Amino acid sequence: MEEKFQMKRYSYQNSYLFLSSIIFLVVWEIIAKVVGNQMIFPDILSVFNSLIEILKSGNFLIILFNTLKKAVVSLIVSFFLGSVLGILSYRYKICNMIFFPFINFVKSIPTIVVIILVLIWSKVEFVPFFAGIMIVLPIIYENIIGGIESIDRDLIKMARIYNVSRFLIYRDIYIPSIYFHLSSTLPSIVGLALKVIIAGEVLAQDSLSIGGEIFMGKIYLESSTIFAWIIIIILVNFLIEVTIKSFNRKMNGWRKE
Repeated sequence: MEEKFQMKRYSYQNSYLFLSSIIFLVVWEIIAKVVGNQMIFPDILSVFNSLIEILKSGNFLIILFNTLKKAVVSLIVSFFLGSVLGILSYRYKICNMIFFPFINFVKSIPTIVVIILVLIWSKVEFVPFFAGIMIVLPIIYENIIGGIESIDRDLIKMARIYNVSRFLIYRDIYIPSIYFHLSSTLPSIVGLALKVIIAGEVLAQDSLSIGGEIFMGKIYLESSTIFAWIIIIILVNFLIEVTIKSFNRKMNGWRKE
């Protein structure tokens, strides 16, 4: 019965997705006809042709790899720093007092301001990395603290009563609980990091990157190229989100047992 319900739900979702896509394309084409200027708002065919040209170009994979590499590096650094700072803040009040002003400062200011500050503070080539770290770090920091606070203390006490080693307590209780708390926001964190990295590339005019290509499209007034790159970003982000959600289902399966 439950399987039939899931199949019906999946069928309805696909139907709505198809219908919404058709409506979106029709509205897009109507707006393009009303505007009547390909440089301002290109039609679907122009965007599709630009997308094909980008995919056929010899630099496409290099451009994609360069941007994703920056996103991965900034995420790894953010997770490491966020975990260390979060654990220290939870264990020691003095650390929480020291880190709190910086975390709130970065969390409160607009993304574009962070990127501009990084442009002033560092070399142009480092802007996407540092911008991604500064935006993502506060989110991971807060999730790490929230994950530690959500751990069942009775479970920790029971493990200590039965003389379970600290290594096993951290491996089997702390890490899974923190990951479960973090997993729901993980797709959003990765998506945000990718957006910030690309925004940083645009402002830094980084060559051989998605942001750099968008900047060149702006310089030459090639709106169809910009929209084509937007489609690529959406598809990449969608694939990343699907992969993370699939991984989360496997990692958090113990919660259903």
